[in-house]
Amino acid sequence: MESLYDMNKGILFFIGLLIGILCCVLIYRFDKKMFNRVALTKEKEIIITRTDTVYVEISPKQKKQNIENKLDTSFMEKNIEMEQKDSQISIYDSEFSFDGKETDEVFSDHLLETKTVKVMLLFPEKQEGKLPENFLFFFEIQQWSTPIKNKLTYHRNKNMIKIKGMSIDNVRIVFWKGAYFLEVGNRYYAIPETESFEKLTLVHLTP
Repeated sequence: MESLYDMNKGILFFIGLLIGILCCVLIYRFDKKMFNRVALTKEKEIIITRTDTVYVEISPKQKKQNIENKLDTSFMEKNIEMEQKDSQISIYDSEFSFDGKETDEVFSDHLLETKTVKVMLLFPEKQEGKLPENFLFFFEIQQWSTPIKNKLTYHRNKNMIKIKGMSIDNVRIVFWKGAYFLEVGNRYYAIPETESFEKLTLVHLTP
């Protein structure tokens, strides 16, 4: 009877020991899982926090770079516009560099000398009859500067004559056969009225 009691007591002790070991194993595995979950949660929080922090730091840099890019772009556009304007201005200026009457007018500097001369009759013994009613007794002669060398030009409006390329110190005005001529050192130039500066043409007059 005592041996049966001792056997049951041994079995209960063994069962209790197994149950205790099983509980310890279960508690250990449960604690381990909980610990892993907590660790993963902390790592996720840390990763998210770091990601957010990195995102916040990068955003202002991108904005700054965009602003700098916009400034650089606007600066380049302004430079291009200035270069285009300069090129347009240079083209505009070059249009006025061609030779012609317009060039003479643009580069006429200033009045150098003015004098009034009396009209003389050329070969008076050969000129019969009265003078015409619109006869001009006096002429005003003006000498103007010119950048064009070796070119004699004039502009006449009634009794006003403007001359370029010639000194007017020894200039006279003569009348012959109903027309006026410019006399310089026994040389005669036709001076009909003009609308702009024209080349002086040398003519040969005979009585």
